Amino acid sequence: MWFIRRILKVSWEEKKTNDEVLDMANTGRSLYSTIRRRQMKFTGHIYRARGIEHLAMTGKINGKKSRGRQRTTYVDSLNTWANLEQHTRSQFMRSSCERQIWKTMTVNACSRHGT
Repeated sequence: MWFIRRILKVSWEEKKTNDEVLDMANTGRSLYSTIRRRQMKFTGHIYRARGIEHLAMTGKINGKKSRGRQRTTYVDSLNTWANLEQHTRSQFMRSSCERQIWKTMTVNACSRHGT
């Protein structure tokens, strides 16, 4: 944040919050959206590749389930973030296999979240 303060010539003595400085620069925080966009792109890449990573992400590795409530998976968190709760996990995976549909879904999800 110091570089924006320096560009706008805002002294630290002025007691301006980071949000006020971002408003003055007409910018926002975009790190979270950038991370999620890259995660969506990576997920589509992994689902189309059908390698060992695909098995790990779909949870089809043999073993015992742990007791209690199941943990939130990576795919479920992306599905929730993209506001695709109406889609099941299998629909989410099927749409990732078709590159154009996946790109459209990624762009729409990122535009809703201010990227």
